[in-house]
Amino acid sequence: MKKLYFAFIALLVAIAFSSCSKTYTCTCTFADASKNFDVKIEKARRNDAKVICDDYSEFVGNCAIK
Repeated sequence: MKKLYFAFIALLVAIAFSSCSKTYTCTCTFADASKNFDVKIEKARRNDAKVICDDYSEFVGNCAIK
């Protein structure tokens, strides 16, 4: 029973950590569509990726997480 409990806890921890960090795409758009670009933000939480994308917006224009 004790081994089963620890295995269950280990499984929950693994799921929790794997779902927190993902790859997000920050898409920056311009009036001239040929200048549009995407930035991959890897191993980040959604809020952290949003902050990074907002930083890009300050320098290049209209950027958003997709």
